Amino acid sequence: MKVSDVILGPIVVAIGIVTLVAASMQPKPFFGSGYGGGFFPSIIGIGLFGLGAMLTLAGWSKRNEAPLLVFGDWIRSGRHIANAAAVIGALLFYILTSDALGFVISGFVSLFVVLVQFSRAPLISLVIAIVTILLVKTVFQDILLVPLPWGILEPYSGSLTWR
Repeated sequence: MKVSDVILGPIVVAIGIVTLVAASMQPKPFFGSGYGGGFFPSIIGIGLFGLGAMLTLAGWSKRNEAPLLVFGDWIRSGRHIANAAAVIGALLFYILTSDALGFVISGFVSLFVVLVQFSRAPLISLVIAIVTILLVKTVFQDILLVPLPWGILEPYSGSLTWR
């Protein structure tokens, strides 16, 4: 699928604006360092805004050369549509259930479903999903100290961490 820069440019600009707004809501530094939680997201937001504006201008100058939207041959393939649906469904599942079920369970189910859809190998997908979720949980929660939702595993949180 090919989408014209006249359409993609404003979308990138909007994402840049949302990033800048979200970065401005981050806590400010205490000791006058000037670098808070929103510093790097602000840089990314400015970059997205600028590049989106350049993309829009470039697309506007070539707007009569190509159609705004061209679908590829994959759009007629059931397998490709199922792959896209699996990814979108897994993301929605994680977003909607991560607080209730927790990162470990929601992340595992999401990753396992996508891996099975793409590989058609359930046993290998199971092993990869378990190892990946445990590795991500260990790195983020135990090493980087990023809080991840426990969900229904909250009573076992003390025995499921090595800190």
